Amino acid sequence: MKIMLVRPKPHKNSLGLADLMTCEPIEMEYVAALCKNLGHDVVLEDMILEKKPLDVLVKGYAPDVVMFTSYITHVNVIKHYSDLVKGVDARIVTVVGGVHSEVLPDDFKYKNIDYVVGVNGMQNTEILLNALEKNEKPCFKHGEIDKAYRPPMPDREVTRRYRKHYDYAYHVPCALLKTSYGCPYNCKFCFCVQITQNQYYEKELGIVIEELKQIEEPNVFIVDDNFLVNRNRIIAFCKLLDENKIDKKFIIFGRADFIVRNPDMIELLSQHGLDAVFVGIESFKQSDLNDFNKRTDVETGEKASDILYKYNVDLYAGAIVGPDWDRTDFRNFAKWIRKMHIRYVNLQPLVPLPATPIYDVYKDQLLLKREEYEKWDLTHLAILPTKLTPSQYYFEIIRGYFRTTASFSSLRYIRKKCGVKVEIKCFRGAMKMLWHYVKMMWEYRKVGTYEK
Repeated sequence: MKIMLVRPKPHKNSLGLADLMTCEPIEMEYVAALCKNLGHDVVLEDMILEKKPLDVLVKGYAPDVVMFTSYITHVNVIKHYSDLVKGVDARIVTVVGGVHSEVLPDDFKYKNIDYVVGVNGMQNTEILLNALEKNEKPCFKHGEIDKAYRPPMPDREVTRRYRKHYDYAYHVPCALLKTSYGCPYNCKFCFCVQITQNQYYEKELGIVIEELKQIEEPNVFIVDDNFLVNRNRIIAFCKLLDENKIDKKFIIFGRADFIVRNPDMIELLSQHGLDAVFVGIESFKQSDLNDFNKRTDVETGEKASDILYKYNVDLYAGAIVGPDWDRTDFRNFAKWIRKMHIRYVNLQPLVPLPATPIYDVYKDQLLLKREEYEKWDLTHLAILPTKLTPSQYYFEIIRGYFRTTASFSSLRYIRKKCGVKVEIKCFRGAMKMLWHYVKMMWEYRKVGTYEK
């Protein structure tokens, strides 16, 4: 069969990070490898980068099957795409997979979507394709995650024509690598643990190294939900890097408490290419951390920052802005970030994503409608602020960025470390994001006044 894989372009009302970074669609590269192993012909269309409309691409390739990957912000986009596909040829089979369909498959019930893969996505994709070839009804594998399943090596040739455009913030160009699934922790706001049903399991390091050998890019973003879990695994990983003479720059996700308990692991990783760690420090207020079930404290975040700074590893901070923050909180947060030598911070309002435990806490207080999928982008306000109007709240977020990530000192740091071209790229992306925030300030201007 001829199979077209489609990575959707974000909806025009979604504020994503595509203006600052465009990561490769690694989940679809896994699917491409599976399809090729089954003997099918495969193309991948990355609609973030494609210039031609989807219906034109479908007419040109004439696929038997079109498969979409999904995040919550893509739901309405994918429904529109399915209309386009069926408009070209109603016989084309349309399929949705990806992280959102695995957790909330019912969101994709729609007249022009034929199949939603759901949990155990790779296995069910194989079941589906085999059934379609035999003109049979697929019998999907539901229930618990199959931790024993190991996907094929991702097929990066399917994205060959796009690869020069894939980056991550200051890391240009950049490839993605997955070495584990899930996280041993269960923060209330985290959607990632819902994907793996609160389970954590790892790839064999030998497979990880073989995959690394195939990556041409100098920068590798390890997109494990939490890479800093197991000391012995980190030591073994670094040993294998040495044995195989692999020289890359790495970006990882990790928790502050692991960094504080294991500074020697940060030293070791820094000697093996660790360039940055994305840490969910979340807040400078202990009450917020307790509410999120972070199982850590503010002081631990500060100590982790000092350790990373000591070993010349950048800290990329994730922060959640509480609905009860006032102007003083925003100002104190910016001071706290600057004190910790943090050059990049992602400021987002508290957004209780559907299927997470925190959603049930706030579901009766939401500004966003459940079906406004494109606005569940972690930037649109989901909860009404209690001490500022929504417009004032957005203004403080913008000012927070100018006091931290977009400050002159941060831009000078980027120029010194990455060069003028990367600095200009990041500045342009930041300005586009700023414009989105200004539009949201205008959008929410009539939603209540709560200044005290």
